Amino acid sequence: MKHQHGGNLTQMAARYGLDPDKIIDFSVNVNPLGPSPAINTILENGLKYVTIYPDPYCETLKENCASRLGISYDNLIFTNGAVELIYMVMQALRPRSVLIPSPTFREYEIAARAFQAKLKLFRLGREKGFTPGLKPLMRAASDVDMVFLCNPNNPTGNLFPQEIRQPFLQFCDTEGIFVVVDESFLIFHQHWQELSAAIKTENNKNLLVLQSLTKFFSIPGLRVGYGAAHPQIISLLSRFQPPWQVNAIAQAAAAASLQDEEYCRRTRSFVEEERRWLESALSAARGVKMHPSQGPYLLLELDGALAAPCVAERLAARGILVRDCSNFAYLGKNYIRVAVKDREKNRLLVNELTGLLKS
Repeated sequence: MKHQHGGNLTQMAARYGLDPDKIIDFSVNVNPLGPSPAINTILENGLKYVTIYPDPYCETLKENCASRLGISYDNLIFTNGAVELIYMVMQALRPRSVLIPSPTFREYEIAARAFQAKLKLFRLGREKGFTPGLKPLMRAASDVDMVFLCNPNNPTGNLFPQEIRQPFLQFCDTEGIFVVVDESFLIFHQHWQELSAAIKTENNKNLLVLQSLTKFFSIPGLRVGYGAAHPQIISLLSRFQPPWQVNAIAQAAAAASLQDEEYCRRTRSFVEEERRWLESALSAARGVKMHPSQGPYLLLELDGALAAPCVAERLAARGILVRDCSNFAYLGKNYIRVAVKDREKNRLLVNELTGLLKS
C-alpha cells in the first residue's frame, strides 16, 4: 500500500511548473504560526549539534514531557516521529488481528498489513458525526488483539467523547485487548491535558498513547514524537528501537519548544479562532458541507457532482494544495481536507474554492 500523505511540494511544483516557495500547502496540518522563536539559536548553531552524538534516551525530553503529562519518566519513549511508533508496536506485539475505526489515518492499516495482521475496519458513519456507539465498538473489538483510535480523528477532526472512550479503554484492558490512541493533534486543543489518555498508562498495560511534536511545533522536517505507556510496554518497545534514533537538533528544538509556554498558548488560541472563521466562511459556500472539527484542519464534503481529485487538481494548478481524501476508507471521491492557516491564506482558499465551485 502506498504511503500517500500531503505535503509533497517538490512533486507538485514540478508537475505544475510552480515555484515551491509560492505554493500554499493546505494539505499538511502543521502550526500556521511556524516554529517557536526559541529554536532560532539552535538552528543557527546547528553545526554544534551535528558534530556530537545525540542523547540515545532523550533524557531531557522525557523529563520535560513527564511533568506536563503528570506521569512517570519511565512511561515515555521518544522516536523519530510518531509514525515510527505505529510500526514499532506492530513489530513488538505482533497482533494477529487489528480493529481500525475508519475513516482514519491510513498508516495504521498500512502497518497492520506490513506485519500480516488480519484487518477489521469499523465504519464511522457521517450521519452520526463519525462517532461510534460504545456497544457496537465493544462488539467489534471483542475478537481482535489490537485497536487503533485517532483522537481527534484524522481526517474527520472529531474527538471521541469521554463517555465512550473511557469505558472502551476499560473494556479493552479487562479483555486483554491492546489499544493504541493517537493524540498527534490533541495538543492543539485548549484542554489537551485533561483530554489525554496518557495518565491512564501508569496502571494500564494494554494502552499506548502516541503524540507527534512535529505538527504542533511546526518542525516536520526534524521528526520527533513520543509514546506514553506502562513501563513494561516501554521496555518491550525499546528492544525494537535502534540507538540514537532521534537526532540531536530534533531533541534540542523539541525541548526548547516545549518550554516556550507563551508560544503554546498563542498557538492554541490562534488555531481555534482561525478554524472557526474558516468553518464559517466555507459553510456559506454552495456545494460544500462542513464537518465540525476539534483539530487544526477541516473535512469538506463536496456536492455529489464534484470529485475531490478534480477539485484538488484545479486548486493545485493555482498554487493551492489540499488533501484529496479519496484514499480514506468509507469516504469516497467527494471529500477534501484543508489545514487551518492564517487569515490571509484562509481567505485566499475560500475565494479560490468558492470561485471554482461556482464555475
